[in-house]
Amino acid sequence: MQFSPDSDSFRKVYDAGRPQVVSTRLVADLETPVSAFLKLAGTRPNAFLFESVEGGAVRGRYSIIGLEPDLIFRAEANRAEINQAPHVDPAAFSALEAPTLDALRALIEAGRIDLPEDLPPMCAGIFGYLGYDTVRLIEELPDINPDVLGLPDMLLI
Repeated sequence: MQFSPDSDSFRKVYDAGRPQVVSTRLVADLETPVSAFLKLAGTRPNAFLFESVEGGAVRGRYSIIGLEPDLIFRAEANRAEINQAPHVDPAAFSALEAPTLDALRALIEAGRIDLPEDLPPMCAGIFGYLGYDTVRLIEELPDINPDVLGLPDMLLI
């Protein structure tokens, strides 16, 4: 199996402390996204399968499987926190000083990766959700609905 980048190129970027993507190509015409996810993820926490669809088509463009995130960002209203080692201590969240949207912008900028042109745009990034109540960070709206689920407004890995 051949990986990109090669080990020398990988080492240079790694030694410089910059994030990067390691990739390979596999023939998987006997796999479905769900079967691949089940084989890779098993019972690992924080694993996910996202399917993208382009232009309202029925068929997906990309299948994205994520395993063992290196961080978890979550927010409730204007209070954000991050766990930068969830594989070591799943409960080790630290409060962030900045308002939620500023903290999210800083996280996105810090994790920016220069992707090789032959890779799809969704091969690396921050994945998760911004809940409906996130709109209250940019617009003053009444908050009259009870929170029966107790989920964060944002959860990104």
